[in-house]
Amino acid sequence: MTDPGLSVVVASVNGLPYLADCLTALETRAQDAEIVVADWTDDATRETVRRRWPRVRLLSFDEPKTVPELRAAGIADTTSSYVAVIEDHCNVREGWADRIVELHRAGRPVVGGPVYNAATARSRDWAAFFCEYSASMAPAPVGEVETLVGMNVSYDRRALDAMRPLLEQGRWESDLHPHLQRSGLPLFADDAVALDHAKDFGFREFVSQRYHYSRSYAGMRLESLGAQRWVHLLGSPLLVPVLYARIAGNVFRRRVHRRELLKATPLIVLYLCVWSFGEAVGYAFGGGRSLLKVR
Repeated sequence: MTDPGLSVVVASVNGLPYLADCLTALETRAQDAEIVVADWTDDATRETVRRRWPRVRLLSFDEPKTVPELRAAGIADTTSSYVAVIEDHCNVREGWADRIVELHRAGRPVVGGPVYNAATARSRDWAAFFCEYSASMAPAPVGEVETLVGMNVSYDRRALDAMRPLLEQGRWESDLHPHLQRSGLPLFADDAVALDHAKDFGFREFVSQRYHYSRSYAGMRLESLGAQRWVHLLGSPLLVPVLYARIAGNVFRRRVHRRELLKATPLIVLYLCVWSFGEAVGYAFGGGRSLLKVR
């Protein structure tokens, strides 16, 4: 079988219209890539994919799957030397695919780049974006970095082999990427490896997402924390000022979107309070089924 060079794995948990926009962008800006969609949304979404994008390899799941599980299933089904991972609410930009391949061929095992906000109509859109992606927003550092966002990252086969056991465990990039760095595989960021985050979160939806994401995050840490879980539980309220300071620092260092940050601050603080509460619940009672509800 001919190696297509780059495979793109799309974790699909939001369905239409997001997935349609995502695949349209890939169709025009990653024309030579092998596209694998791992989906557990609904029959209408899958039928649309089969009809409009027949060359897309579609993996359908009737039972709920977490985003890491969908990523792992998609990666396992790829055939290329390099595998990029995005999500259905992401629209890649011009030059994204070519730059990924170029960097991998230059010897970079793990490649990523910045995330732009494409949902800008309301303060709640900006609040969600800052909470999720302030550390990855443009202008981003270029060169070796300590972290890359998990929905805009590409791996060569060395990296995939190194993190395979963690992929099979359904781990997020917060576990995968430090493991790769400890294995001698550095993370590399480039501003041409850019995409747009286009998810329009409703208020209740994002509150739910913050809670479930933070609870699942805390739940996954319990085994390694041991008795220290109670220290983290009691200290969880401190996350609100710490995380807000981190978000504000990311914005002000980049000298962009300061006005949007100030306008969105009340919502951001509310979302951070929800995150803090979710972590506390996770440390006290475990992650439960929260990971399955993360979009």
